[in-house]
Amino acid sequence: MRYPAVLMLSALVAGPAHALRCGRDIVSVGDSTYDLTQRCGQPTRVERVEARTVNQPVYDSAGRSTGYMPVTVSEPYEVWTYNFGPNRFISNITVRNGRVENMEEAGYGY
Repeated sequence: MRYPAVLMLSALVAGPAHALRCGRDIVSVGDSTYDLTQRCGQPTRVERVEARTVNQPVYDSAGRSTGYMPVTVSEPYEVWTYNFGPNRFISNITVRNGRVENMEEAGYGY
């Protein structure tokens, strides 16, 4: 009976699946950019992106879907890069409308 208790405790201690640890603090998807900079400092690099491609459904005259067509949407967002050095992965954080939308890890930092 001890093992289920240990599993429950470890689940409580573990951070969210999409999270970034900065010292003792954790940043998660949905957090504000204010929280991000307060917990992790200024990013190494900020890339401003204006457009992205999405798949738009295409319909025939009868209203039936006939597939998808790639469409370019002008929707500004930023990718913030955090480089914590050679012992940790680089983190690329997508920021849209002042909120963390996505987090991805790249290779080791430098």
